[in-house]
Amino acid sequence: MNVVNKPLSPARGDFYHISAILSEEDQELLFRVRAFMEAEVAPIINQYWIREEFPFQLIPGLAELNIAGLGYHGYSCPGKGTLLDGMVAMEMASVDSSIATFMGVHSGLAMGSIYLCGSEEQKQQWLPSMRRFEKIGAFGLTEPEVGSGAS
Repeated sequence: MNVVNKPLSPARGDFYHISAILSEEDQELLFRVRAFMEAEVAPIINQYWIREEFPFQLIPGLAELNIAGLGYHGYSCPGKGTLLDGMVAMEMASVDSSIATFMGVHSGLAMGSIYLCGSEEQKQQWLPSMRRFEKIGAFGLTEPEVGSGAS
């Protein structure tokens, strides 16, 4: 039996064609995200998983897509809304869930916490530079006697 080691084509999760209600500009952004993920992420990401490293060279390309803080208004964020933000996450995850998770943590957990709960001073200090990926947001969780046991 010959087994061909050929990657599967990415699954597309927009089964209900929700993207059809987006503006042409927003649909174009989805196409740019897909093209970036297929051209820049897919060819290299498995080797980074094997080496347990992060592909930092992807960050400038992510910044050019202008997708960090996509749903937030002000502070140099695009203010595009949560539907487009979710569709972008879906496009990213259809190619690689690790980079989609990186974006979710950076843009959602970190930027979102500052956007929703931060002082005006904190928002002005952090959100513009995080949107440009000059600062990278992270999330850490520790619990007494279990370390990191999020469940």
